[in-house]
Amino acid sequence: MPSEPAESTLELSRKLVVLAAERTLSSWIRTALSLMALGFVIDRFGLILHRMPSVGGTSPLYPRMLSTWGGSALVGMGVLMALGAGIRYLHFASAFRRDRSTALGPSLPVAAGFSLGLAAFGIVLIVLLVAVLP
Repeated sequence: MPSEPAESTLELSRKLVVLAAERTLSSWIRTALSLMALGFVIDRFGLILHRMPSVGGTSPLYPRMLSTWGGSALVGMGVLMALGAGIRYLHFASAFRRDRSTALGPSLPVAAGFSLGLAAFGIVLIVLLVAVLP
């Protein structure tokens, strides 16, 4: 039974570099999702404060527009972070593939598609928060 040739140390280190880049992309995407979620929660919290009844006939402070724009700004920061992380990973992966002729597998199109999809979702969320939802 023939044994398969062992991978060289150089090839293993190249694979570890690719995996490290994927972990970095994953952490940036996780942070972008967290910013988007926090922005949505801030916007909805402003809506809750806006719908609360006033006590004693006084007009309470309704920070509806402040929470809408603040929440939308956080979602926008998440969109920019997702786009930046995806573009940076694409640049790294294309340069790595060109310079070292190492197969990256299906992670390149999946990562690019996910980061672009997340950015598109964030843009739709901003439009919903600012223009459509009350």
